[in-house]
Amino acid sequence: MADFRGTILTTKGRNLLAKAQTGAQLRFTQIKLGDGLWPSNTDPTQLNDLVSPKLNLPIQSITVVGDGTVRLRFVLTNRGLSQGFFMREIGIYAQDPDLGEILYAVAYAGDRADFIPADGVTKVENVVDIYTVIANAQNVTAVISDTVVLATKRDIDELAETLSNLSSQVNSQITSQIDNLSQQLNDTASTLSTQISTVKPEAGSTAPSLTYTGKLWVDANDFLQYFDGSNWKNVKASFADTVDGFHASQTPAPNVIVPLNVEGILDLSATYVKSNVYTFRRVDLTNATSDYMLQVGEEAIINFTDATSVPLRIATQSRTYYEVHLVSSNTGGTSGAVDSNIFLNPNNTTYSNAFVYAQIYRQSDALYSDYMTYNAFRCGIAFSTSIFYITNYTQYKNVKGFYDTWGYSYYYPRITVFSTDWRDTTTPWTSLGTITFPQSSSGYILVRRLA
Repeated sequence: MADFRGTILTTKGRNLLAKAQTGAQLRFTQIKLGDGLWPSNTDPTQLNDLVSPKLNLPIQSITVVGDGTVRLRFVLTNRGLSQGFFMREIGIYAQDPDLGEILYAVAYAGDRADFIPADGVTKVENVVDIYTVIANAQNVTAVISDTVVLATKRDIDELAETLSNLSSQVNSQITSQIDNLSQQLNDTASTLSTQISTVKPEAGSTAPSLTYTGKLWVDANDFLQYFDGSNWKNVKASFADTVDGFHASQTPAPNVIVPLNVEGILDLSATYVKSNVYTFRRVDLTNATSDYMLQVGEEAIINFTDATSVPLRIATQSRTYYEVHLVSSNTGGTSGAVDSNIFLNPNNTTYSNAFVYAQIYRQSDALYSDYMTYNAFRCGIAFSTSIFYITNYTQYKNVKGFYDTWGYSYYYPRITVFSTDWRDTTTPWTSLGTITFPQSSSGYILVRRLA
């Protein structure tokens, strides 16, 4: 190795060091190597650069030694060096806040230099430490390059020791945290076990001594009680088998048909249905907003007042059969009716001349019959009490029945038997439809699904 006799601060280096004593940053930037021959009268303090710089090297690390000096470490390598040279000069460069980069210190080996060969068969890679003065400067840094990193055995040993110490600290912290977490889990499990054991419902002749809001207790009379925070409340568990106040029975009475009242309507009054077993169930669709699918044996009622059209809100499908009772009246009395028809519009619409209507009727003067076409099912005239049956099959869609009429004096009374066929065998009938009146009417409609 070349024999360098120590580093010498240049004048610019001394000035930068003086600035560093007052707080300025002392920042080392790079190392240069050269092969310059210094004349005997060379004053190194006046140099601004090496006499013959050949190789620029980055600083790998910096260490403040503590005796007023700093150790700069660089890697001496001939990688990429096109021409060999004798390493006679070493320059340490730093950043002056006023002058920019300056030559801070130099070292000279003269004729005691080493030859650095060009990059080729011989590879050179040496870790070199060089020391220079920083006095008591507090803010000392260096530009560290990570492009070339060559670790020494000491570096590796120090790193291994650091990693070992860090591993021990981490393991200790993890073990401590695991122990704390384990203790917390054990405490939580113990607390939950105690809470669960107290939440269980109790049964007995006396009220439980441990109470909280929602606590359940089955008393001596088999009543379910719950604690509301201050008192026990009876849930009446012994009546849990009731619907509308009536008990379920292990020996129920056989079903019977509900009798018709004097108007020919099922007696579904509250008085009757709560004291008898019946087969029909009624739903009120007066204010329904969507179609309802009646089940077999189920009946719907639709009330209307001063209306010219009443949507039934009943869904239908092929192979269904219904019985319909229509009762309509003039709210002004039995006179002044318009001699016009009552229709059932399937699917809530009309179909031009698609319906064939036949009727036989008797009124005060004679017996008559008609055969006509309409845009919907005809099922009455003026104000009527009408009973008709609806058949919905793909190939056969029909309304047939009879009605009596009042409201225009010279025809009163009038009885009609009729049948209307919908001759369209392709259009599906999905909504039972809408009843339309020739003038404002009031009454009700009963629709019972029979099949």
